[in-house]
Amino acid sequence: MTAMPEELKKSRERALSLQEIAYVFKAFRQHSESFSLDNYLACALLLLLAVRKSELTEAPWSEYNLEDKKWFLPKERSKSGVGIVIPLPPLTIEILEELKVRAWNSPYVLPNHRVSKSQHMGKDTLNRALAKLFGVELSRKKQPPNVMGSIEYFTVHDLRRPSRSLLASLSVSPHVAERCLNHKLKGVEGIYDRYDYFEERQDALKTLSISLSYAILSPCQK
Repeated sequence: MTAMPEELKKSRERALSLQEIAYVFKAFRQHSESFSLDNYLACALLLLLAVRKSELTEAPWSEYNLEDKKWFLPKERSKSGVGIVIPLPPLTIEILEELKVRAWNSPYVLPNHRVSKSQHMGKDTLNRALAKLFGVELSRKKQPPNVMGSIEYFTVHDLRRPSRSLLASLSVSPHVAERCLNHKLKGVEGIYDRYDYFEERQDALKTLSISLSYAILSPCQK
């Protein structure tokens, strides 16, 4: 088994630009034989909703109300330990409806298509598929070609950073952006501010969705 280079284990501090995101998603589409449509749509949702990987990949359909355009993420599955109602912009509804068809009768949004104890997508599935595009495949001695060009290596977790940066660039208030990422507000504000900013987050994620749609969708999808 090939060991993963040390530099590939490190989370980067920079955020991908819109141009880089467009390049990355184009690479996803061009190499669909190794980066499946489910993986593609999952990465799109991670960017559009700024949620954590496990919060999405382990999500059951029972948490979603597509008609009301809401995702009820319970505190038991939230990495912050705080439950939150996530507003779903129109583009995310389209993606979820596609995943609903692809999931068949699975109770999970992203079912595990391999024989496994887990019914939902495995915790390493996305990162392994992404690493392969960067020329790193742990199960093989001969490594695949790096098809990501000059893009610096990143992990799926790093997709939250460009979402946060884009929210700031779109003039979304810091406290609203932090709640979009389901971060607890700090200091005195966190103690006394119990308002959940749902409507503000709804507007923020809709604006983010419009901004990202040109980068993550192919020309024929727009």
